[in-house]
Amino acid sequence: MTTSTTRLVGGLLLLGGLLLPTTLQAQLASASARHLGLGQNGMATARAFQSIAANPAGLGMAESSGFSLALAPVRIRTGIQPVDFADLKDVEGSVISAATKEGWLRDVANAGGESGAFGVRFTGVALQLGQLGVQISTLASGQMNLSPGLVELLLYGNAGRTGEPVDLTIGASSLAAYGATTAGVSYGFPLRTEQGEMALGATLTYSVGHAVAVADGGGGTVRADPVSVDVSFPTLLTDDEDTEFNQGSGVGLDLGFMMKRDRLSFGAAVRNLVHSFSWDVDKLVYRRGTASLALGNNETDFERQAASAAPAELRARIDEMTFQPTLALGGGYDVSPDFTAMVDVRNRFGDGMDVGPAFHAGIGGEYRGLEALHLRAGSAIISDGFQLGGGGSLILGPVNLSLAVAVRDTDTEQSTLGQFTLSFGHR
Repeated sequence: MTTSTTRLVGGLLLLGGLLLPTTLQAQLASASARHLGLGQNGMATARAFQSIAANPAGLGMAESSGFSLALAPVRIRTGIQPVDFADLKDVEGSVISAATKEGWLRDVANAGGESGAFGVRFTGVALQLGQLGVQISTLASGQMNLSPGLVELLLYGNAGRTGEPVDLTIGASSLAAYGATTAGVSYGFPLRTEQGEMALGATLTYSVGHAVAVADGGGGTVRADPVSVDVSFPTLLTDDEDTEFNQGSGVGLDLGFMMKRDRLSFGAAVRNLVHSFSWDVDKLVYRRGTASLALGNNETDFERQAASAAPAELRARIDEMTFQPTLALGGGYDVSPDFTAMVDVRNRFGDGMDVGPAFHAGIGGEYRGLEALHLRAGSAIISDGFQLGGGGSLILGPVNLSLAVAVRDTDTEQSTLGQFTLSFGHR
């Protein structure tokens, strides 16, 4: 990889690296690739271990009787824009042409910056025994935005587009990232009636935060004559010298309802109806992140300070980094014994730590006409964009191998999501 490519990739990964040590719809990750393959729809038809994250009432439905287990499913989400990883791959091992640089910089300027999103959801175990479900999930999520001025600096240095040193104004850049683990216990309460099948459900969660970082860079300038640098990137984050597992904690409650009458299914859930999670601010540190470099006068300040020294804006962002309530409604219809169509609508009230879309309205379908292969697809209108997904399950007796892929496109994000699930007894 050439120097110019390396500089750009290095700059992107520098901020990306701040995200990694620190996801999607709730703090419990969906352990089922089926959910992603349906375009993240299907909360009215979720059964067995799927119900723990989607709608705990599903554990009380007759189809959830027995045993199901998902082992270590992982969902990955990644994407940067407008210059994406495919663009970087195209120039790997070669000198980036002036035309390519100009095109990238023009796209970044039109988009207002280079933005990126990262998420990993790992579920250690999702276990269902009859009406009882247990799940443990770890999520790491982050977002960043690089200003056009910073991207220009990464592409050209201060040599400028013509090779002559120029003055650069570096606009504000930002990041937000976190990592947390949640354990949940769910129970479904069946309500059998002559008119059909109904159930109520509840999930009690306990979440522990491992790391968090928020930053709002004030930008700065790079001057050519005389050569000087003046930048600022204040950050409030977990102390890298503190190895304690618990950096914040809290309990939460999800409630759900589900019914099925003949071919028609309906479901409703309130996730995080209550949640007491908060970060322990006393364990965080503040770094001013300022550098003023000039001939004979260099001043930097990256020293650790108490969180109380951070600007009010950063402290407020930490206070907002919690799990927000979400209302979800869904329906399903068995078009035939082998095909089910479904629709979901949900809305999250607040941003919090979830970097997934706040609003979702989608449809999905699942075909089960092949004995050893179930196929599914779905789409959704989401906040400022859309999402498409698809996948399938290979059924080998009680063993299921499920794979799903989805793409998400919004005003601020273009990302790809993928998930593989090995499960027993259910998909």
